[in-house]
Amino acid sequence: MSETLVAYFSASGQTARLAKTLAKVVNGDCYEMRPEQAYTAADLD
Repeated sequence: MSETLVAYFSASGQTARLAKTLAKVVNGDCYEMRPEQAYTAADLD
């Protein structure tokens, strides 16, 4: 287990890619926060 946690929220996937890369660089754990209801394309517009 790592001492570093990279927690992220990513609606489009860009933040997810960055967070996973960062977690590898710092040898940390990666945790995705998800909404209870998924966002729609209209929500993201």
